Amino acid sequence: MGFRSSQRMWKMAFALSAHHVANSATFLLLVAAIPLVPAVHAQASTSSVGCGKANVSMANPTYLSAGSVILAVELPSGWLREEKKSNPFFLLRVGDRYESAPTLMYINVQRLDSSFEQAVKNDERDFRQSDPSAQILDEPAPAVLEAGCPVNTQRFVYQHEQKTYIDQVTKIGIDGLLLNVVLSSDSEAEITRYQKDYMFLLQHLALVASAH
Repeated sequence: MGFRSSQRMWKMAFALSAHHVANSATFLLLVAAIPLVPAVHAQASTSSVGCGKANVSMANPTYLSAGSVILAVELPSGWLREEKKSNPFFLLRVGDRYESAPTLMYINVQRLDSSFEQAVKNDERDFRQSDPSAQILDEPAPAVLEAGCPVNTQRFVYQHEQKTYIDQVTKIGIDGLLLNVVLSSDSEAEITRYQKDYMFLLQHLALVASAH
């Protein structure tokens, strides 16, 4: 069925795994049209010192909201939001189509119903159960705008229909939420090519308002 097969979509990082789909309340991310403002202020969190206190000016922020949870993100140059998809929130290269894009990025937000460390372990377990032959590789924690928050980055490598797929996944725990930021491709070269854009996204993503 190709890159956009239902099987691969189920595997695309743990944000779409059976563990999380079973509880639809954990999926919070919806796109909302909110007037642009010159500065984005992330709210304070008690989860760790400095976490949730990001303060940044964004030239053209996009706001994502569900109830009282609001995120602000500035898209890397050359990337656009997939207007028809909202849970997760997908980003595509200009000119690409969701059905055939070799590479995309997406953001998903869930409620963190365990410790951050346990959430990472749960998602590793779910992924291994879905594909015992898959590889999970730990990556250095990247710089994120929400400095001070717990961060974990891993690569999930698996095969389907004789093709290899790679999801680079950064988790950020903040104020009772789990942000999953994913760079997904069917090519290692594409993952390398768009690392700068992925890092830009991580450094221009902030929590504006929490569910509390």
